Amino acid sequence: MHLPSAPRSIRARAAYLAATFCLLSARPAWAEEPAATATPLASPSATGTAAPIATLLSDPRELVAWLKRMNPDVRAASARVAQAGAQVGASGLWQNPTLDLGLNNIALARLNRLTPRYRRPDALSYSVGLSQTFEIGKRGPRREAAKLHRDASGEEYRDTLLGLISDARAAMTRVTYLGARQHILEDTLISAQSQAALTKIRLDRGDVSGVDHARLLLDAERVERDVLDNRSDLQDALSECEALLFAECKADGATLDSAEKSASGQFPATGLESVIASRPDLRALRLEQRAAVAEETLYRRNAIPDPTLGVSYTRDYDEAAGAQPYSLSVSASIPLPFFDHGQYQALAAARHADELSAQAQSMQRHAASDARSLLIRRTVLRRKLENIQQAALPRSKEVVDSSSVAYERGQISMTDLLIARRERASLLLEEADTRFALFSVENELRRALGVDQSLVGEKPREDS
Repeated sequence: MHLPSAPRSIRARAAYLAATFCLLSARPAWAEEPAATATPLASPSATGTAAPIATLLSDPRELVAWLKRMNPDVRAASARVAQAGAQVGASGLWQNPTLDLGLNNIALARLNRLTPRYRRPDALSYSVGLSQTFEIGKRGPRREAAKLHRDASGEEYRDTLLGLISDARAAMTRVTYLGARQHILEDTLISAQSQAALTKIRLDRGDVSGVDHARLLLDAERVERDVLDNRSDLQDALSECEALLFAECKADGATLDSAEKSASGQFPATGLESVIASRPDLRALRLEQRAAVAEETLYRRNAIPDPTLGVSYTRDYDEAAGAQPYSLSVSASIPLPFFDHGQYQALAAARHADELSAQAQSMQRHAASDARSLLIRRTVLRRKLENIQQAALPRSKEVVDSSSVAYERGQISMTDLLIARRERASLLLEEADTRFALFSVENELRRALGVDQSLVGEKPREDS
């Protein structure tokens, strides 16, 4: 097929040549290289200082510092650690002593008539006493359980921070990915609209049919709908990013390359269960299980009675009746745990320990299974991305270039050139989708294996 003859009118000929030159000589940005930067879009509702996504993606320690400063979930987890630390102090306290004050022999009605000149104050006696309960075998396990709860709270704090790091990294990367996708779609839309405008000129001269022009218009409208849909997704991603970072999110300077580097790394292929066992959430479960065992010991020791010892001083004014004016008494009381000696609380604590142990085993097994699945998906996606970047994209570029030359020579139709450029745009979008999918898999792997633990502090010893 060859190009139609030029229009006879000088004005029409100039317009035709200008439109043809723009269409055939222009190279959209996406036709050369994948879009690296996102179209800047502000978060829909955030105010104040914007979150520097490019910096937070490239420097994980900056991301940790940002989350500690801005995210209230981190502060809530830190407050729970402080509460558990206060409980450790409370667990080691003695019970408060009891002060007893007494006023006895208050005479009612008439007085003793056998004693002359007997007055009511002469019958009174005053006493003051102090008693103390001594726990036997209980403060040790109670303090041990409190320490284990405190350590578990510390691990839960670390797990909360690790989860937020992973979620924030995913949210920021989604903003970057959708921004890059928006850039590709907008370039595709410009190309589709240019082609439709050129075809309109040729339609007016009768060189193409109305069906070809309508096909190009439908293609441009389809791309425009894709642009609008992606823009809506980008706004949702910005809102999600704001909810995690508690600041306006801007993708200025952020690239898919930096996002991929933030989640990439060396992941072990064997011994996954031993690696996963050091995750903070599993360590917290094991610490809680040990705390439940300590509480079981505490409840069982309720069978040991806690004696209460007391001493009291008495001043008795009723000397006429033979009472001793000054006396000191010592007392001891021992509860008898015949009925309730903590047997049911101990049983409940033992069953709770079994529950936590089974839960930790199940979570570790499922995490290892998920990690193996993610490693397989990672291998598949890396091969797919390598094929797209090293084979499909270069080949599609060659096809577009050769199709453009062939169209200029009249060897192919506009529809063939349109198909070639559409395939190129589809490959660019598929590359962006694959890169984002690979990032998501590696980000989940880092979370499943606890790779980022060094960012949130060293883990304490479980036997501490």
